[in-house]
This record gives sequence, C-alpha cells and structure tokens, in this order.
Amino acid sequence: MKPRLLFAPIAGGILLFSSMIAQDSPVKNAVKAVRDQFAPDRRVAVFDVQPEQSAIGLILRGEVDNPEARTAVVQAVGKLGLGTVLDSIRVLPDTALGELTYGIVVLSVGNVRSKPGEAEELSTQVLMGSVVKVLKKPMGGYYYVQMPDKYLGWLDRAAFQLTTRSVVNAWAAARKVIVTGYFGMVREQPEAGALPLCDVVAGCVLRTSGAQGAWTAVELADGRKGYLESSLVEEYDTWKRTRSLTGDNIEKTAKMFLGIPYLWGGTSCKGMDCSGFVKTVYRLNGMELNRDASQQAAMGVDANPGVNFESLQKGDLLFFGQKASAEKAERITHVGIYLEKRQFIHSSGRVRLSSFDPSSPLYEESLLKRFVRARRVIPDAQVPEIRK
Repeated sequence: MKPRLLFAPIAGGILLFSSMIAQDSPVKNAVKAVRDQFAPDRRVAVFDVQPEQSAIGLILRGEVDNPEARTAVVQAVGKLGLGTVLDSIRVLPDTALGELTYGIVVLSVGNVRSKPGEAEELSTQVLMGSVVKVLKKPMGGYYYVQMPDKYLGWLDRAAFQLTTRSVVNAWAAARKVIVTGYFGMVREQPEAGALPLCDVVAGCVLRTSGAQGAWTAVELADGRKGYLESSLVEEYDTWKRTRSLTGDNIEKTAKMFLGIPYLWGGTSCKGMDCSGFVKTVYRLNGMELNRDASQQAAMGVDANPGVNFESLQKGDLLFFGQKASAEKAERITHVGIYLEKRQFIHSSGRVRLSSFDPSSPLYEESLLKRFVRARRVIPDAQVPEIRK
C-alpha cells in the first residue's frame, strides 16, 4: 500500500491553487482585467491566458499578440502575493515561423475561417494583394492570420504567399493596379481567347509593368504573370489619390452590387453579408471600415434621423437589432446604407433596396421596428444635433 502522506503536500498545494483560480477568484479577476485592457474585442486581438494549478506554483499558460500584455498579466497576478507565478505565455507570431510572418493573398478571394478547416464557418474574406500578418503555423494546412482591418481567422495556405517583412515592403513600394471592374480574368497572353491564369474581382490589387494597349501586364505575389483588360483596372496610386468619399459615390458603388447573393462572412462580389457589403462599398471609395456590424456601429458619430429620417444624409449607416433597455443591452445584428427619401440599400438574402416609407413597394416594416440608430462615417459632414 502506498504511503499517502508522501502525496499530502502536493495534494494540498493543488487544492490551494485550485481555490485561487476558481471562478471570480482574485487570479481570474486579475487576468480578466488585463484582457479587458489589451483585448476588449477578441475578434481583433489575441489574449488567451489561463491560470493552472501546480505543485510548485501558479502557471500562466496561453498566448497573446502583444508582449506588453504578457508582462502586464504576469505582474498583475504576481502582485496578489499568492505564491510563485510561472510564466508560460507564448507571444505571437510563433517563433517557429522564423522570418515568415507575413502573407500576400494570391487568390481573388481568400476565405477566412473561424476555425482551421474548409468545413468550418466562413468568418470573413480577404482580397488578392492584401497583406496579412501570420501568427501561427498551420493546422491542417491553415494558418492563423490577422487581416489589414485586424480581424483574426484561419486562412488556407493555398490562398497566400508566405513571405517576409522585406518582401512586403517591396510589394508596398511596387507599381500596382487595382481592379475597379466587377469581375475579370487574368490571361496568359494579351488576347481574349488565351488561357486563364486566375480570376479577379473589384478591389483586387496586382503588381504591374504597365499597359499594352487594351491589355495591362500584371503579376501576382507568387510570381505568376499574365494580362488583364485595361478597362478593368486603374493605377493603384492614382486611384487611391482620387477617391472622393461622398454620398453620391457611395450610392453609385453600392448599387453596382445589386442582386449579389447574401453570404455569411462574405466581403466580395462573390457573396456578401450585411457588414461585408458596407465594408466593401466604403473600401472602394477609399475608406476602411471595421468588419462586423457591431464594430461599425462604434465608428463615426451619431446621426439624428429625425422624425421620418429626414435629417439623415446619403451614406449614413443604419443599424438594426435590439435597442438598449433597463432589462437588456443594445444588440446590433444588421447594417445598411441610407440613400435618400427613406430608402436604403443592404444585403439581406441579396443586395437590395428597401424603404421606411409605408407607401413604397420596398417598405420593410420589420426592419423599421428593429431600427436602433444611425452613424455618420463620412468625415466633415454636418451632423444634426441629437436631442437628449
């Protein structure tokens, strides 16, 4: 029979630390306070730290994307004076990646998943030419990446060229074109009958060596070269410099996507969810919005809709869901773009027009009942005063 007393100190230590990391314990509260500071929105920041009991002390395990967050949580738990604190927190990017901590998307649309695997939920999309920050090595061929808008997710290795910071800098400095046409094909030769190399959609960015008549020579980040019809592209620097963020331009771009099917997680003309549609429209007019509707609802300034939406301006964002009450917090579940005369455009089933006017054939009473508030994100626009 084993002498039970030999295990008593270890068992006691485990029981002690177990009580210290119970729910609502000082340790858990300290970790949560640091998480709220460095990663209040888990969609755009990594902070996954868990305390674990040990016979020799309290171990902090997990990962963060900010070395300051690791220092802060170790110090916060240490200040509790509960014993030895062992730091086993990994700071991303993973050191196993070496210098390969960036990627440049080489598919027209890269599908980003909430978990690694092609059968997992589509959380967002990233377009050709976009630079992603690579945080973890693959799980089943998927890398954990952070998009230009800070959104996090898993991207198939086939969707991007894994590379270094120096190559990304060279890509940023290179002469490029942006696809402004709805859809196109990069072909191996500058002729309509040539074999296709890949497809492109509005918003894709490619390196170029210049136009050759009706065709423009392009190159992807993985070195593949081909030709695009010149009518589909604009010089990227010129395009960026000439963007004019106005209500009329927002309306024109938004209506270009009428009829595009709704796709949860979609941000391209291959399919769009409500916030992905809004994000794409504004991106093509030179402004980057956050990814999700609830995140977009925190951008810009409040806009007073007036009694019958007469105080809104073209391009204002409309948010729908559940208004805040004494019993429930505000919950944003849908977003659209206001046009004029109580009409708006949004992605629901497909990109379509709707109206708050009961006399209109486009009237949507259910959405009117779910309207929460409006935000103005076009800068330098006059904002009507909101009554308290």
